[in-house]
Amino acid sequence: MNRPPANSMSLEMNQAISTKLKSIEANPKIQSVILTSSKPSIFSAGLDIQELVAPKPDRLPKFWNSMQQVCLDLYGSRLATVAALQGHAIAGGCMLAMACDYRVMYSEKKQHIPTIGLNETKLGIAAPPWMGQLMVNTIGFRPAERALALGTLFSPKDALDIGLVDAVVGGHTNHDDVSNGILQQLLPPFLHDQITEPVIQNAFQEALTYAKIPPQARWASKQITRSQFLMDMEAKRDVDREHFCGFIRLDAVQKNLSAYVEALKKRSKKE
Repeated sequence: MNRPPANSMSLEMNQAISTKLKSIEANPKIQSVILTSSKPSIFSAGLDIQELVAPKPDRLPKFWNSMQQVCLDLYGSRLATVAALQGHAIAGGCMLAMACDYRVMYSEKKQHIPTIGLNETKLGIAAPPWMGQLMVNTIGFRPAERALALGTLFSPKDALDIGLVDAVVGGHTNHDDVSNGILQQLLPPFLHDQITEPVIQNAFQEALTYAKIPPQARWASKQITRSQFLMDMEAKRDVDREHFCGFIRLDAVQKNLSAYVEALKKRSKKE
């Protein structure tokens, strides 16, 4: 992902992720894919807040449809999906990570400690039901119930302990010239300086591990655990969209969102 400064999820960003994923899936030789960020300090800050403040009536439903679609596409992909989290994965960014089959997170990088979680309540809104259910599926009912209510952002260690990520890495990791050569071919030039990073190395090895499993068996296994969620989400899609759009347009919600945007502007000026 490469949408500065924070890979915020706009309508166009979501559509780009879905389109790229589908194009990769169309190649039968490819069995796994890594989702990462061009910005080491942040995976994704989640929804683009500008999509929600004084939203355009015709754009807001399209935006939310794109949010639903990117989750459906990632969570239901025939590919083994690996999230390489070098930085923060917040709100919708956490959703992208949870929708993947495997998540690896950086423990600490130059005193930067990344976080992950659904923090919507702190903005005066709530995670949509399907996103909340995705967290329940990932970490269990009671931990998810508490995290959703408090808008908890987990440290790498806490995320690992609770099962929100599968691995936490840091410092230096073993890598070989063969792996580096393959990564150099796969990654775009602006990511070549990250080839030896522990998160990228771990994600690459995990992607290889998944790719070695016979694809029909891996896909059938994935359907066992994910098909019900996908069917339920698809069935409730229209109702969810109408509810979300109505909720976002509420005066109280718009007031909270506007205050959050103003706070971000003030913080940006100080920095």
